[in-house]
Amino acid sequence: MKSSPLLLVIVFLLCCAMAASQSTSGTTVAPGSSLPGLGGISLGLNGPGYVEVGGSHSALTNGYSDWNDLYARAMLSGGRNVWNGELTREGRFGSAGWLYGVGLNRTLSEDWYAQFSAASSIGGFFLNRFTGDAIVNRKLLSHRQLVATVGVGFDQSKTVDKDERLRAEAAYYFNFPLVLQGGAMWTHATPGDILARTQYIAATEGYDKEHFFSLRYEWGREGYEVVGEGTGLSPSFNVLADFPERTITGTWRQWIGPKWGVNLNVEQHQEPYYHRWGGTAGVFFEF
Repeated sequence: MKSSPLLLVIVFLLCCAMAASQSTSGTTVAPGSSLPGLGGISLGLNGPGYVEVGGSHSALTNGYSDWNDLYARAMLSGGRNVWNGELTREGRFGSAGWLYGVGLNRTLSEDWYAQFSAASSIGGFFLNRFTGDAIVNRKLLSHRQLVATVGVGFDQSKTVDKDERLRAEAAYYFNFPLVLQGGAMWTHATPGDILARTQYIAATEGYDKEHFFSLRYEWGREGYEVVGEGTGLSPSFNVLADFPERTITGTWRQWIGPKWGVNLNVEQHQEPYYHRWGGTAGVFFEF
């Protein structure tokens, strides 16, 4: 029996509302404590968090239909754990589907932390059936201002395609409000036994509770992209494989009040088959 996307939305937003509940004194209440019978259950997620909702639109060249997405995201934290959740309705290449995922950021020690995430989808031939990632991070140098990252990932599409990924990254935090990042990802895609590599550089400026500006440039090769669904006369999917791509992304996260603000993003993507221009706008509420 397939899950209802509407039911997933209701459950997701209910969890966000539970996490955002606050007492009249302004102290964050543990999730679930506002529900009868659950007040005695401690989930340990009484730290900072946020909820964000928004949408995006992208225009594509070469006769491809526009992309239109709506999303809801939430973050809960407590102790050594930070949990992230996302539910997105994506409309691309004339099809639509729901993507839902969860992630955990776990602090292991003063110098080590790890990240785990998994996602799946309903509908949308272009969405992966399953995606998973495991990443470990190490803080280096005397003030722990350099963070080295390695990770692995796996994608299983709704076609026969599957990918395995390996990534290596580094981020340097300056004494002034600037972070420089760079990294590379190697993707092995099958069928076709394709090995594709992408790399990126990025810079972020700003302060928490004030603003963040970031600019990111990615270039390299993509192993596999599904851009069309099969028909009765032609049941196979329209697939693009092993091609160059580059993407420029700019992001502005601006606090308007002490606990809320807006998140804006613009992106330009180029590949041999189409060019894409788009943007995202969202509003976030912290607790």
